This record gives sequence, C-alpha cells and structure tokens, in this order.
Amino acid sequence: MKTKILIALFLSKLIYSQEVSLDILLNEINKTSYENKIYNIKNNQNNFKEDYYKTGRYNGVKVDGKTEYKDEEKRYIFESSANYGDFYVQGKKVKNDENIVTYGAQRSLKDLIFSKDDSELNKLKTTRDINKIDLKQGIETQKLSLINLYKDYKDNQFELKLKQNALQTLEKEKIVLEKAYQMGSVSKIDLDSLLVSYSSIVLEIDKIENILEKIIERFYYDYGIKLQGTSLADIVPNKNNLDRYISLVGEKDLRKLNLEKEITRENIKYLKYDNKVPEISVGVERNSLNDENRVFLKFSKDIFYKDLNLSNEESILMEKDVTYVQKANEVIAERYKIQDNYYTLQKDYFVLENRVDLEKSKYEIKKLENILGKVSYTEVMEAFDDYLELEVSKEKAKNSL
Repeated sequence: MKTKILIALFLSKLIYSQEVSLDILLNEINKTSYENKIYNIKNNQNNFKEDYYKTGRYNGVKVDGKTEYKDEEKRYIFESSANYGDFYVQGKKVKNDENIVTYGAQRSLKDLIFSKDDSELNKLKTTRDINKIDLKQGIETQKLSLINLYKDYKDNQFELKLKQNALQTLEKEKIVLEKAYQMGSVSKIDLDSLLVSYSSIVLEIDKIENILEKIIERFYYDYGIKLQGTSLADIVPNKNNLDRYISLVGEKDLRKLNLEKEITRENIKYLKYDNKVPEISVGVERNSLNDENRVFLKFSKDIFYKDLNLSNEESILMEKDVTYVQKANEVIAERYKIQDNYYTLQKDYFVLENRVDLEKSKYEIKKLENILGKVSYTEVMEAFDDYLELEVSKEKAKNSL
C-alpha cells in the first residue's frame, strides 16, 4: 500500500514539475473528484439493494416461538415455527400428549408473475443511470469552477507581467525626469505625475502577487491539486464547432427528468397490477398427527377500493410531464443565450484589440509631443495608464472568449 502511495506521489510530481495545461487539470478532476467517492458509495448501496431484491422472500429464516401454561390442566404447551421463503415448519408440544409437526410450502401466483421485488429491480436499473448522470454533472460543475479559477490566474498573471514591464519603463523614465527636473527643464507636476503612476503600479504588482498566491492555494484546497513551483500554460482557443457543443447544453438535465419519469411510471405499473390482480396462493402441507397431506388454494381481492398511493403517483407523473416541457423550453433558451454570449465576447475582444492598438499609438504620439514641448508629461501618463488598462481588458476578454 505504501509503495502505491509513493508511486502516485511521484507521478503527481512529474505531472506538475514544470508546466501544466488546463486540459491536464480537467482530466485530473475526472480521477480526483470527490464526486467519484459519492458515486461509489451509492453504487455499493445499489449493489446491496439488487442482492436484497433478488433474494426476495428467501432473505433469512424467520423463527417464532411461544409457551403457555394452563392452570386447570396443569400442563405446559410449547409452540414454534420456522419460515424460509415459501417453506414452513410448525411444531406443537403438549405435556403427556403426542407432538404435532406440520410442514409445507405455499406460493403466491401473483408474485410469481410480477412481484414488488421485480418492480424494485426495474427501478434500480433506472436509478443506476440517474446516479451516472449525477456523477457526470457533479464533475462538470467542478470543471467549470476550475476553468474559472484557471482563467482568473491567467488574467492576473498577464496583468502582473504587463505591470512589471510598465514598471521597468517608468523606472527609466523616472531617472530621466528626475535629472530633467533638477536641471529645471520639466515642471514639478510632470515629475509628480510619473511618481504617482510609478507608486500605483508598485502597489498593484504587490496586490496581484498576493492574489496569484491565493489562487494557487485554492487549487489545492478546492481540488487537491498542488501547483506550487509550477507554471500554468496559456489558455488554448478551442477550434471545434461551437454549435456541436451548444446542442449538448441541457441534454443531461432532460435525460435525468425522463429517467425520473420512468421510475414514477414503474410505480404506477406495479400499483395498477397489484390492484387489478387478485392474491392467489397454492400450497401443500403435511400433518404428522393425522399422517395426512393436503393441497389448498387461497384467494383474496379488495373491491370498491380507492388507492391513494396510485393517485399520488399519477399526479406526480403529470407534474413531471409539465416540468419536462418547461425544462425543454428553458434549455432551448439557454442555448440561444450561450450563443449570444459567445458572439458578444467575440465582438468585445475584437473591439478591444483595435482600441489597444489605437491607445498604444496615442501613447507613443504623446511621448513625442512631450519631447517637442507640445503637451505636459501628465498627459503622457494618462495615455500610458489608458493603454495599460485596455491591454488588461483585452487579455481578459480573450481568455473569456
């Protein structure tokens, strides 16, 4: 067992030793998700249920016994019985009297055709399918959360690199401007403008570094993934057909609703059968006292009977039919919404891409104009800040897309 643990840790270290991609982490969730543990617990319970329903009436031996003392006759009477499925043995012992033993078998023809256990086994198959859907949906929910966390990290990582590069640029500008100020060629307000931008970027870098550390910790506590000392690869655009994925939206929800309806239909099927078909039992029995055999037939049927359970199940099915239609409409609306969101993100990215190029050009022009004495350095810094802000927005839009 220790060897297996060491091998697992070694392989885990190999996976995350240098660079890890989003796809690798998503595949890892398939194996490490707590949803797998929940599914295995449910599956084990379903295995027990299946064995229980298949065992049916032969689930153990039922033993009864009692003793009675009759004061007038001054004697004890002992009675006992044992039942195993369709078979039974009954015994009676009275002091100074001959022992009586009766044994036989009795079978319900109604259960032989279709029993409650048969119905439960049918429902269990459907329940297993529902549990598989729950597993997939649970893992998908975790994956969506991980994707968002991964995106947050890459957004902040890009902003950090951008601000660090900007700080290097301002560091050089700061040296030049401080000397120019000492020589009286630039005003105090121009120098202060640069210093304010410089100090703001230093604070922002410190804040972003803390955010990145916290995100790495969240990967561990949320998903059990250790990424310290590992770089996260850039998000790779998915080139596959978007319509193919959109057509799958809500598919599991609708499938699950259909399976839940199947369970309700199975309940209705058995209740109708139970109400319609009379209880008929046949049996054979031998009595040791009389040394005789007997064959018997039993019949019972409830008439003029209103079944509340059947009425409830039929109402539940009608409610589920309404819910399914509503959900199907919601799924169609959700697919349109996702498509609209995608095209909106696409448009936003292209707009920001053009604006970034424009703001970069404005910043370069402002620098030249400042050198020529046409504008103050304050305007240069304003253009620089606008450019940085748009660069960050563009990267976030790209990752969102």
